[in-house]
Amino acid sequence: MEFISAQKIKKIIKIKGLINEIENTYRSDSFVPLRQVYNIIPQNNAAQMMVMPAFSIDGCYGVKLLNVFPNNPLVGLPRVKALYVLYEQKNGEIKLILDGTEITKQRTAAMSAIASKFLSKINSKTLLIIGTGALVSYMINAHCFVRPIENILIWGRNKNKVKNIVRMYKNSNLKVSAIDSLEEACGIADIITSVTSAKKEFIKGSWLNNTAHIDLLGAHTIDMAELDPYGFSLGEIYVDDKEAVLIEAGDLMQSIKLGYISKNDIKADIKQLIISNDIKRDKKDKVTIYKSVGHALSDLAAANYIYKVLNLS
Repeated sequence: MEFISAQKIKKIIKIKGLINEIENTYRSDSFVPLRQVYNIIPQNNAAQMMVMPAFSIDGCYGVKLLNVFPNNPLVGLPRVKALYVLYEQKNGEIKLILDGTEITKQRTAAMSAIASKFLSKINSKTLLIIGTGALVSYMINAHCFVRPIENILIWGRNKNKVKNIVRMYKNSNLKVSAIDSLEEACGIADIITSVTSAKKEFIKGSWLNNTAHIDLLGAHTIDMAELDPYGFSLGEIYVDDKEAVLIEAGDLMQSIKLGYISKNDIKADIKQLIISNDIKRDKKDKVTIYKSVGHALSDLAAANYIYKVLNLS
């Protein structure tokens, strides 16, 4: 059996092909159990292991084993490390073993782009990225594929990391710039994507302009938050997994707890967006919110896409 490294995955994956594979997978029948989360002992750093299986009728299934060590960046190590195993449905044969960390980055960006394709303004030109971690370049690539982005604003608490990101794009066709005021950036951005590991909400709903699409990826546990509770009451809410966000999405759960929204205010999940032809941004002046905690079916789609490309090459 072959192990597919992160470097090889980067060479294989094309955002157009990955988005198509994810959408086709979500249109098919599937079974995705709620992921299991285990605290790693000793628990002095809140480290966790997640087991994320997914099953599709197209002949394959898979599981991602994902480890989250929040304190790793303090010593120069990645916060997330994962492995993905793709199986043949007929006999349980292992088809591929892949770098799950790279799979996670690729599918996270692709899922955000799919949500944006349905929910952001068609002529969105300004993208605000909040955060300075490993996902930034993936988010830029994916969002620029589905919308005519011209200006990219980068905000983060670590100003040196912000400067490094801007420097990476100095020779590109995109205008990438650092921004000091998050409030100002939220007021002018067409699309806001937040990819942080914040423990306390820091994006204020009062900052959002009334045509923004906000993409919340970072707060994937009950102890994390990005958007304040009031912010969720300002727009239409869409999620990647209705069941999971109601037990894992810290900021959304807090908004429900405080009475700003109810669980019935979640309009649709990503599968409904992909399958339905009538769930789209129907007017310019409204806020749309996409809340993601990570969905195993997108991991399966990414792994299967790579397997298909390898067998065609």
